[in-house]
Amino acid sequence: MGMSTHIQAFTPDTDETYQKHKKVLIACAEAEIDLPKETAKYFGYTYPEMCALEEKLQVTLKKGVHYRDYNEDMSEGFEIELKDIPKGVTKIRFYNSY
Repeated sequence: MGMSTHIQAFTPDTDETYQKHKKVLIACAEAEIDLPKETAKYFGYTYPEMCALEEKLQVTLKKGVHYRDYNEDMSEGFEIELKDIPKGVTKIRFYNSY
C-alpha cells in the first residue's frame, strides 16, 4: 500500500473576493454551466469546466508555481514559496492519504 502527501489551501468564508467567486461558482454549478475564466483562475483551475462543487471551493496550489518538491539526504517533502500563495489564503493543510 502506498502513501501520498497532499496540500490544500483555504480562504476564510468572510473574504470579500472569495464570496464573490463562491456565488458565481454556486450559480454555475446549479445551472450546470462552465465557470467564467476569472472564477476558474481564482480557484486555481486552468479550464473552466465544472466538476464537483466541493472540489471547486478549495483554492488549488500548483506544483512548480506555489510549491516544489524538497529532497535532502534521507528526507523528502514540499517547499512552499509564501510570496506565491494566492491572496486571501489564511490556512494551508498538509495531509497524508493511504
